[in-house]
Amino acid sequence: MVKVRIKRTATRLLGQLGLYERFKASCLYDFYWSLAEPGVITARTQEVEFYRGVLAGLRPGDLIFDVGANQGYKTDIFLRLGARVVAVDPDPANHKRLAEKFLRYRVRPRPVRIVRSALSDRAGVAMLWMDSPGSGKNTLSSKWVDVLRHDHQRFDEQLEFGEKKEVETTTLDSLVREHGTPFFVKIDVEGFEVEVLGGLSRPVRYLSFEMNLPEFAREGERCVSHLNAMCNAGEFNYAADCKAGLALGKWLPANEFINVLRGIRCPSVEVFWRTAETCGPPC
Repeated sequence: MVKVRIKRTATRLLGQLGLYERFKASCLYDFYWSLAEPGVITARTQEVEFYRGVLAGLRPGDLIFDVGANQGYKTDIFLRLGARVVAVDPDPANHKRLAEKFLRYRVRPRPVRIVRSALSDRAGVAMLWMDSPGSGKNTLSSKWVDVLRHDHQRFDEQLEFGEKKEVETTTLDSLVREHGTPFFVKIDVEGFEVEVLGGLSRPVRYLSFEMNLPEFAREGERCVSHLNAMCNAGEFNYAADCKAGLALGKWLPANEFINVLRGIRCPSVEVFWRTAETCGPPC
């Protein structure tokens, strides 16, 4: 109990000073977990190596879009790969965390740009449904809200989404024009993936999107079809758990992959798409 009280007090004080997120991105934080629970560091290392293996050809300084960055866990993974990152999230609570974690209180800020908008198929405004400020379950998808309000088992709790906030939207194409062509686009937007991909008109080298099952199986197929329409030489794979690697022994064309998707029984997977030079110049 004494250790718990000390930890809570230290966390509160660091939070009041605006240093807690910075501490979480420090070697001191890693040292703490290496003693308290080494599995935390091991799992992160495995995830870094997973993406290093999947993103063949990624070079130091290449650009990654982290769409649905939340509190920056994946942004941190991508930085460890040597990438520059554009972190996209519409939640003001996450803007603060991302800035404190990667930009403030540093002699040299990390190569991270924070985009304080949601992504959609057009620029404008949309409604962000909020479970709580900074929650990874916050979403622009009213369907996902309805699913989680009635599914108490998926996250072992009842979610209310009692607050809504109007947020600005932009598109992947606009991000490319502003920041440059990404080597990889990671999309995790809690059921809004179809709309986000609707804002991308030309292929990128690698892309992934989350797929919540079984509720969004049809939307997942639409995402695959949209990407295939941009580059029918693209190939697909998926991961249910990064620590276990890609689920398929080989990458598949869209028509074969859709058949695989229909047989997946996991509650959530990350679908990967890769293209080649035959797809033409990136956006």
